[in-house]
Amino acid sequence: MGHVERISTGVIGLDEKMEGGFVKGSINLVTGKTGTGKTSFCSTFLYQGTRENQPGVYITTEEGAEEIKKDIVAMFDWDFEGLEKSGIVKIFSIKPLFPSKDVEDLNRLVRLYIYDLMSKIEKAIEEVKAERVVVDSVSIIEMFIKDEYVSRVALTALTEKLRHLGVTSLLTGTIPEASESLSGGGIIEFIVDTVIKLDFVPVAEEYKRTLTVRKMRRTKHSTMIHPFDVTPEGLKVIEI
Repeated sequence: MGHVERISTGVIGLDEKMEGGFVKGSINLVTGKTGTGKTSFCSTFLYQGTRENQPGVYITTEEGAEEIKKDIVAMFDWDFEGLEKSGIVKIFSIKPLFPSKDVEDLNRLVRLYIYDLMSKIEKAIEEVKAERVVVDSVSIIEMFIKDEYVSRVALTALTEKLRHLGVTSLLTGTIPEASESLSGGGIIEFIVDTVIKLDFVPVAEEYKRTLTVRKMRRTKHSTMIHPFDVTPEGLKVIEI
């Protein structure tokens, strides 16, 4: 087995727990319930890229681009607005416009949305010559597509496109409150290379955020549950 090129996650203390970071060109999923820190993980990953002169694209499917930038400034004080102006980062929102009533033509609509999403991602990657891509979140695709087969086809098409474009991607998935699976539809975790699960764990009187690497292809990784903190420098794994 030859040398595997790695891309730093940007999360302080995490790279060394996974042989140096994400595999270059891989598709990685960070998943967890609402509020576990997925957006902060994604922005840390993208910000690390700007430090290493690896341009990045952040696609949000649930929030507006402006909200995401405000969230990032509130968490880390990183000026993504300025980074966008300098052309190393591009942040945009692409929300699906699905009809409220069931249509028999949902498959066609889904195909159009995925096609639109992929062509916008491709265009953004070309614009900034991106090496890192965040899609926050893919759960919206799983949520809208009730048909598991169509959902799998859509998500596979998206991940194959990202592989083909040669970028290192970070996708987010939202775990429904009562669910035992790793993502909304339970499909995406099978088609990605890495699954990192974020949790809230009650410790003494407070809740601590934790991170677990659930799977990682071509990597010997830590299987422990690691507490982490949101610090001004980015996310940081706390050594116990």
